[in-house]
Amino acid sequence: MVIAVAAGVVALAVGAYFLIGGGGGSNVADDGAHKLITPATVLGEYKKSTKSNSSPEDKESLKAAEKEGVRNAKEVQADYEVKNEANPLAGKMLSFNGLYGEIDDPEKVVDSIFAFVKTKSKEGKSEDGTGELQGEPTAYNPPELGDAVLKCQQSKSKADPAAGTPAFTINFCVWADHSTLGIVVPLDMGSVLTGKGGSPEDAASLTAKLRKEVRVKA
Repeated sequence: MVIAVAAGVVALAVGAYFLIGGGGGSNVADDGAHKLITPATVLGEYKKSTKSNSSPEDKESLKAAEKEGVRNAKEVQADYEVKNEANPLAGKMLSFNGLYGEIDDPEKVVDSIFAFVKTKSKEGKSEDGTGELQGEPTAYNPPELGDAVLKCQQSKSKADPAAGTPAFTINFCVWADHSTLGIVVPLDMGSVLTGKGGSPEDAASLTAKLRKEVRVKA
């Protein structure tokens, strides 16, 4: 999955994957128990893929979050794509990993994931295609978010001529509230292959919209 991409691209947990948008974790309102689902279609055009790109790092990052405060956690994972047979470069992908349970401090859980990703990134080697994290996680609060913590960060990967892969940039975002945690990595193939990767602001907005569709009352 793209999260697996982040594991290789960002050398991170949650694959090309893995936050505050509503104040500190203690300021996030608790709107009751919710769970996460993986619909066949999300955001109007993304269809669930039959293949999973999840990696061992994805599992590790979720375990790190669970350890930091997700009680009675249940895991969900799905990859989505928008295919364009006429122009593959116009295709898009989206990787989604999540946990739902009980979360006392959403911001603490979100920060634990970014800390884990940072550690994995430092352990990465340039020859394995690992990307380099850019700056620090940035908080976003798009209108669609609601009561949750949301942060995003970028990773840039160098070109690997031997593997035939160009340099590219990815965004990965994480949200958390009092019952759900989501890690989202959107990829626009055209942007990725031209080395741009899209803006973190757009990634944050997409993540907030996805949260509204995959988070339902338990």
